[in-house]
Amino acid sequence: MKYKNYVLRASALILTVALTGTVHAAGYQLNEYSTTGMGRSFAGAGVVADDFSAIGYNPAGMSLNKTNGVQMTTSVVSLYSRFKGDNGFGQSGRGQTRITRVLPAGFAQYKLNDKLTAGLGVYTPFGLATDYDNGWFGEMHGGLSEVTVLNVSPALSYQLTDKVSLGASANLQRAEARLTSINPLNGSNVDLRGNDWAAGYSVGMTYKPVENVRFGVSYRSKVSHALKGKLNRVIDIGAKIETPETVWVSGSWDVNDKWTLSGSFRWTRWERFDMLDITSTANGAVLSSTAEKWRNTRFYTLGADYKYNNNWTFRFGGAYDTTVISNPSHRTPRIPDGRRFWTSLGLSYNYKNMQFDFGYAHIFVHGGRAHGTVTGYPNPNIKYSSDANMVSFGAQYKF
Repeated sequence: MKYKNYVLRASALILTVALTGTVHAAGYQLNEYSTTGMGRSFAGAGVVADDFSAIGYNPAGMSLNKTNGVQMTTSVVSLYSRFKGDNGFGQSGRGQTRITRVLPAGFAQYKLNDKLTAGLGVYTPFGLATDYDNGWFGEMHGGLSEVTVLNVSPALSYQLTDKVSLGASANLQRAEARLTSINPLNGSNVDLRGNDWAAGYSVGMTYKPVENVRFGVSYRSKVSHALKGKLNRVIDIGAKIETPETVWVSGSWDVNDKWTLSGSFRWTRWERFDMLDITSTANGAVLSSTAEKWRNTRFYTLGADYKYNNNWTFRFGGAYDTTVISNPSHRTPRIPDGRRFWTSLGLSYNYKNMQFDFGYAHIFVHGGRAHGTVTGYPNPNIKYSSDANMVSFGAQYKF
């Protein structure tokens, strides 16, 4: 009973920390809720079973973990971009911007019996943040752009056989968005804000053909948000955002007592993000419309763990992430996305029933030109070059 009470108290702590911290998100689709996962570029997501984050990737993976426990993770993401070009209104320039955001996450799981495991995760699976200096030459196309999706996930996994486990979780999402820019007609500030609660689900399966090999597949459903908010805190507005379906396929192989090799593939249905329309809730009039025309993406990753001794484990990995942008006319200054190449490393230190984790990743973002903008505005021509650094710290308590 004392263990159950401890899990309830720890879960409440996780929820409190996440609700107060996840207003700082970076990027649109996020992986950064596992420190051990970051060390191997998230290879083997949901099936490596070296922390309690499986809820976020594949809820069936909870059954692979032999212990109960809780964990807290804090990741710091810093994106640096350089850009130059013209805004389409006859003004050209160059500049740079650095965006740093903090992403906390927390997970807890407890084995109810030898078959059934319950868990709770609070993390940020989606978010974006771009923020330009006041007065930059493209301010009519965007200033601050921030979308944060907080995910609260109660989950269950069931050990169906010695080889197969099944899992499911609810995804209770709080979406918040803020977009700012300058009206090119009169130079006035434009500030749009909105939020919404909505729900979806995740399901998963793991298969362990032999003791040292694990495979997993999982599916995250779309979640449809109907955001409601204010334009300049006066006019009632609305916007629809759908977080996309995602499929993870992962595998992990304990080669021997020292080495573990892992890999993953993720498919994301971004084609749902076709148009971004801001409407008046009073009469349904479209106040702003942007053609996004995103395409589906694929994420490939490989990683390795080396267990030096009973206390120390070291990791490294690499990944390739395709871009949502099909051509420059659909790349906007708000989301100047590009192909990404990852390199990463990490380590863990075990002491009794505690584990302390560290991860670092560098992302090279392939540069591209942005020609997209709000319908009716002249198209910009801005060239981007970006890279990102991510650092993650985690702590686990096992019992």
